[in-house]
Parts: sequence; structure tokens; C-alpha cells
Amino acid sequence: MAYGKRSSWGAIKELAFGSLSDTYAAVGSAITKAARIVKITNNTNETVYFSVDGSTDMLKLPENSFQIWDITTNKALGNKPQFIEVGTQFYARHITAVAPTSGWISVEYLIVESGS
Repeated sequence: MAYGKRSSWGAIKELAFGSLSDTYAAVGSAITKAARIVKITNNTNETVYFSVDGSTDMLKLPENSFQIWDITTNKALGNKPQFIEVGTQFYARHITAVAPTSGWISVEYLIVESGS
């Protein structure tokens, strides 16, 4: 019996606190399959900005916090689901004068697979 698409976990992306500076650093490698749900965690002791282009501040996460984005909850025009595209690279940087002294940044996500 065919059910359509299925989801599975993508490989976690991480960046240790010591690799954060006031310029953007890649958080792991780019995603290799379309992502439908993304969790971005800032487990450091400083506020961090996130980006997907490496230069524009797009998301601000306070210390020890996270956000979950369920991209496919609602359908786009034409009843087609939305996804974060293959090849998206996540970046992070600290925004205070003081660099983090503990913790890590992570991106976890569910990928879209063909299903049965």
C-alpha cells in the first residue's frame, strides 16, 4: 500500500563554542535532502545569530534556547508542501563583545524521502 512521502532524520550539524566568533562559521555541512522540520539550538552561554547565506542575520537565539520550524505544516499555493531546499548551509556567529565559553550550536532536521 502506498502512503506517499515519508520522513527520516538527517545527519545532525554541530559547531562547538570555540569555533564561534563575530563572523559567520558553517554549522556542519550543507543539507543533502530537502528538510521539512528543522530544530536550531543555541546551547552556548551567549546570544547567537543564524544565517543561511553567511552574511545576513536571519534568526537570533538567546543563550540556552532553541526554535523548531515545521515548514510543511501548512501548504503553499497550489496545495504543494514547502521545504528547506537541498544544499542549504546553516551559519552561526555570536553577537556580543564576549565569545561563548561553553556549549554548542546544532541543527537537527527531518528529511523528505520517497515513501511507500
